[in-house]
Amino acid sequence: MNRILLAAGIGSSLLYFVTLIVASLTWPGYSHVAQYASELGSADAPFPMIFNAGIVMTGGLGILGGLGVFLCLARLGRPLSGFFAGAALAAWGVGMVLGGLHPMPDPRHHGYGLVMGVVLLPVFLMIALRGRASAGEYIFLIAWLCAMALVLGIMFGVGGMVTTANVGLWQRGLALAMIPGIGIACARLLKRRT
Repeated sequence: MNRILLAAGIGSSLLYFVTLIVASLTWPGYSHVAQYASELGSADAPFPMIFNAGIVMTGGLGILGGLGVFLCLARLGRPLSGFFAGAALAAWGVGMVLGGLHPMPDPRHHGYGLVMGVVLLPVFLMIALRGRASAGEYIFLIAWLCAMALVLGIMFGVGGMVTTANVGLWQRGLALAMIPGIGIACARLLKRRT
């Protein structure tokens, strides 16, 4: 069962990008550089249900992946840090589900900031795997955390680099800094589990 849950976590990171690409192909003239990804699920999009359903499924897989992370780390004797790591991923999943259920401009679309829970995932994984992770795994977790922090800082206005003309590009950068790490972390835990 734990293998299936961790595989769901891997699937969440893949499904997000598939959803983004497929939904954008249905909107001629859509700009990944200047438009938010969430606009693909708004009333202005030709087929908003594609994006919204994909995001809900992505979030659902993330919630299952969070449970898998917790169970894997609990089995390794780290239930407390495993709980927080699993909760960080599950919070991201819940935020994604809310984003799909409440398209822009609904204020609930942002999922009450729960998607940012994933920023803490590498921290809790480092704590949970202390003394058991390889140097390469620690380097990956630190690099993942730094990449997310860097792009988040830019998105929140550090350096004044984000404009209305390039906000979509920076949002894609944040997605690339954040989401593939979920799949990689779940895959590493799956390998450890097996």
